[in-house]
Amino acid sequence: MVVFMAIDVIDAYTIPDQLRHRENTRASEASILAIMCVWKTAGILALFATVHLSGSAAAQSQTAAKSADSAQPTAAAKESTVDIKPYRQHMVLLHDKAGHYLISTPVSDHYTTFFYGDGKVFYQQRVFGGGLDTSARSSSLSFWEPRYPYGRLEQTSGQWSIQCGKRVTELSVVEADAAANILDAAAYVEHPWKHRAYALARDDRGNYYYVDRLRDQYGGKGFRLWIGKKGAMKRRRMTNIVSDSKGDIFATRNGELRLVLSTDSATWIRGKRRRELVNVPVRDNVELIYTELGVYYGELGTPCDYL
Repeated sequence: MVVFMAIDVIDAYTIPDQLRHRENTRASEASILAIMCVWKTAGILALFATVHLSGSAAAQSQTAAKSADSAQPTAAAKESTVDIKPYRQHMVLLHDKAGHYLISTPVSDHYTTFFYGDGKVFYQQRVFGGGLDTSARSSSLSFWEPRYPYGRLEQTSGQWSIQCGKRVTELSVVEADAAANILDAAAYVEHPWKHRAYALARDDRGNYYYVDRLRDQYGGKGFRLWIGKKGAMKRRRMTNIVSDSKGDIFATRNGELRLVLSTDSATWIRGKRRRELVNVPVRDNVELIYTELGVYYGELGTPCDYL
């Protein structure tokens, strides 16, 4: 039996929201998918995730990116509720005995969902891969977590754990009656992180120029720009005055300051002075963006905030 599931993965390692190049952001939005192939042989169900990039997006993904709102994830767009009816009966409630809860459903060819929260409000996580080995009684889910090489929920013979890079936290299954009380009373909302990285550049003095924007389901615009050295970047009030297949131009209201980003170059303009910048591949610098740059302080709304 072979089944294919297509899942929007923009932003998987970050998800590799970063996998997308600005030149293809709109035209190829729907062409970047994680394809999970499931087949059953000798009692083993296996899933593998791959990414398809169309055209020059694959060759020039270096200028793509991911994003976020401000220090707090809830400061972004208002969260929408999630209908859990299709998989409520399959939910497994897990906790770390310290007030943090996770909800998982079995990895299958029909549905896979994953929530994290405090027991009162649960945020749906962005799942972009996973696997199930029935012979070994094990399964795993990979979720969006840009601060570490990977975020993963694993289960082996009924024993659960969450991995944030090399950090591992053991989890316990909440007893059925107690779990039902929590699950039935809780609120379920979309992931609170509404932005994605868009572009990153650097000058020869160590100053970074970073741009993020709203994810497509929230409008796709809402560009924001930060400039400065790592750990000391400041938000600049600049407007996106040009955005097309060749790049973007951001400018202050009086036009004195401009940031010009094209598919293969970047330039910072102050009055008549121009400074050539180096395009920095967002795909290869996700951890830098979400940690060292200091743009996003606070929680991201993933299990790795505390686990």
